[in-house]
Amino acid sequence: FEVVQSRSHGHVEAVNVAMSRLELPGLLGARPSRERSLVLAMVAARILEPQSKLATSRWWHTTTLLESLGVSDATDTELYCAMDWLLERQERIESKLAARHLHHDALALYDLSSSYFEGRTCPLAAIGHARDRKKGKLQIVFGLLCNAEGCPVAVEVYAGNTGDPTTLKDQ
Repeated sequence: FEVVQSRSHGHVEAVNVAMSRLELPGLLGARPSRERSLVLAMVAARILEPQSKLATSRWWHTTTLLESLGVSDATDTELYCAMDWLLERQERIESKLAARHLHHDALALYDLSSSYFEGRTCPLAAIGHARDRKKGKLQIVFGLLCNAEGCPVAVEVYAGNTGDPTTLKDQ
């Protein structure tokens, strides 16, 4: 026989099983949808081969990832729309995570960090307290809320000039 095409599958199956066991699909949305499948595909791709959305859309055709999630015809534009879909659900997802991982009177851990930018197009980028010693650079600030074991429950992104005390209230 002659092999005409061969695409990677084992690692795709392992990540799909792990996402299922973690109940990630139900966390993202109660009902199956194209957007939910696209987000799951992007999460799996980030685990398997972390790169930009454009590079991801080129890479994942070398695997069975798209077929396994029923989105073989996904476009770059759909990926960005799926990220908007996910953003609209952030509060609900974080509430589900908090119910699952934070218990009454439990210890919660909160950390604030920043990341600097070389470009000029991010609407949240501003000059602020340089945690990474990159003074004079535009940056964003992000806060991460975790349970006592370090399991992430919520994340929020702020303008680069946001002061630490004002972020805690949101969490």
